[in-house]
This record gives sequence, C-alpha cells and structure tokens, in this order.
Amino acid sequence: MSTGEKRSAIVFCDFDGTITSVETFVGVLKHFSPVLANEIIPKILAKEIPLRQGVRQILESIPSSIYPQQFLEFVQDKPIRLGLSKLLDYLDSKQIPFVVVSGGLRCLVESVLKRENLFERCAKIYAIDVDTTNEHLKVVSPWESGSELVAKVDVIQSECQRNEKVIMIGDSITDLNASKHADIVFARDKLCNYLKEENIEFIEWTDFEDIKTKLQSIEERFLF
Repeated sequence: MSTGEKRSAIVFCDFDGTITSVETFVGVLKHFSPVLANEIIPKILAKEIPLRQGVRQILESIPSSIYPQQFLEFVQDKPIRLGLSKLLDYLDSKQIPFVVVSGGLRCLVESVLKRENLFERCAKIYAIDVDTTNEHLKVVSPWESGSELVAKVDVIQSECQRNEKVIMIGDSITDLNASKHADIVFARDKLCNYLKEENIEFIEWTDFEDIKTKLQSIEERFLF
C-alpha cells in the first residue's frame, strides 16, 4: 500500500524483539563484538549513554569482511512473533499502512521479512545501513538525529498526514521517544517499564493477534 493514499491511521512498528521474538540486532552485536557489546548495551538500557553513541561504537568495531554473509547466517533461524500476517490482513482491510522503523540493520530486517514473505506487505522500512569499504563497518543513516541512529520521531513526522492516528508498536528503549508522539502505543517487555516511568499510557501485548483484536475493539472510537 502506498503511504501517499488517504488514510485514517498509520502503524509504526519496531523490528528487533518486536517483530522478531528475540533481539536479533542485539544478538548480532553481542556475537560479533562481545566485549564492547557487554560493556555498552547495559549502559544504553540504563540511559547512561545515548543509543546513537553506543550502537555506533559497537558496530564500527566489527570487521567489514564478515558483512553481510555472517550476519545473515546468524539471523536465518530467528523466529517472528505469531499473528503478524493476520494483523497485516486487518490493516490492509482498513487501508492502514504498516511501516517498519528499526534501530537495527536494514539487511537483517529485510532478510527476515523476505523469509516470511512479509517484505512486500510493509509500506516502508527505515533502518541502519553500513559502508563496508574500509576495514571496519561504518554506520550510514540518513535519519540519524539527537540520541538515535534512526530518529523514529523524525520518521513519524515525515510519514504522517494531517489528522491521522499514529499507532506505535515496540518493546524497548529504542521505541520510547516515538511512543511519546503516538495516539496508541502497544508495548511489551522493557518498553512497558520506561513508559510507566514517564506516565505514558500503553496497551500491553504478547503477540500480533493481541494487537489486531484490540484495534478491532476500538476501531469505531478511532474511526479506522
């Protein structure tokens, strides 16, 4: 579906730990740069250092020679959460675009979605790219801003049209800022705690069937 069509709402969905049932990107960082990742990731989660700084430092310590093949092999068997295809069926019936906004690597996002035959069903995908021309990876992200390598709020503001509802689906600190700019937030795992700390309302979810059911129950109120 084109995001240029008139629509009542738009969904922005995180990828790692949200679409996937495990943290694929964090897993890649820990696997290919274990010392730095184990030092820096806890500091990111504790808000001691910004995402932008920490993720860049870890990624740019990884040799270019292993990218992308070894990365793709690592995520080949990583499962996705149940019900995404059915949620997309529902969103399509309401002409609501599904936009993936990931703070992780584009190659991993696209590989998993293509494996599940879901790539073409996403209106757009925003994620990190890398330059492999030098000895180590170099982060390339046109949406880098503030504390994030992919500034999800900037993406939301770029994609949104007048008067449409913003629906955010996420699981961790990478989705906190975006959640502050959403009309409806579906949160799980660590994101629930961050939102509670900031008194932001959210709907807790387990799988995408939960989200579809909840959207169906509130669609009249939100004029989907």
